[in-house]
Amino acid sequence: FALRLPKPDTLLPHQILNEVASISLISARCPNIPVPKIYAFRADGLNPFVAQEYIDGEPLSSIWTRYTEAEKHSVALKIAEIIVDMAGTRFSAIGGFASPTSHALGPTVEGSKLFKGRGKFHSNRCYPIGPYETTKEYILACYDKEIYYYTHAPASDIDTDFFELTSVEDFVQQLRVKKCQLETSFVAEDEPFVLVHGDFHGRNIIMRGTQVQAVLDWEFAGAYPLGELLGGMGVDVLEVVDDKSEEGQARIEMVPADP
Repeated sequence: FALRLPKPDTLLPHQILNEVASISLISARCPNIPVPKIYAFRADGLNPFVAQEYIDGEPLSSIWTRYTEAEKHSVALKIAEIIVDMAGTRFSAIGGFASPTSHALGPTVEGSKLFKGRGKFHSNRCYPIGPYETTKEYILACYDKEIYYYTHAPASDIDTDFFELTSVEDFVQQLRVKKCQLETSFVAEDEPFVLVHGDFHGRNIIMRGTQVQAVLDWEFAGAYPLGELLGGMGVDVLEVVDDKSEEGQARIEMVPADP
């Protein structure tokens, strides 16, 4: 088995609960998406951990360049099938997963809610952390998150490089004005809420040959609008080495099928 210990900035207990619950939900509702078995976990306390099945194989990001064109096409189809399965898994609201047994929706767990000290404010006392009944509610909460962060975070957490042309105070005012405009005028598209991995790329897809052995690292998964899953983006299958490296930018593009 593999024993995983949380990093210092892990959002406990939500991040561990979210991953364990996501894997449990996928095993129950998406049997064609391979995920590791979870043997034991502790989401809070002195020694949080996840003990899970060890998956023997190579990350897609390591093996992609060794595939023939035919093999790449075959693997791309398998990745597309996983995305289709996620798109077909529907939910009643936007949120993360709070329970490995009931799969009830709970607070969203996102990387954007953790970096630069944002994790300290992941609480309904600071801003609504979910679940959210509508896309509009979710978007407004994203504004609330940033407004709260920039009005409460210590100066040492704030990246001053972003504020060469404006002050933090002026930026916060811009956020407040934009949020007020959205409250009165924004109408979200009628999209279903579907399963989104949150970190879906070649490092988290474990292969044996051209067979997908497992999709790992569901800690940022959740129920989100369909556009968050598709959104015109591809799936990065290689590490980005530098801006000029064609290999480093290889990705499986999600192109709409002809009607």
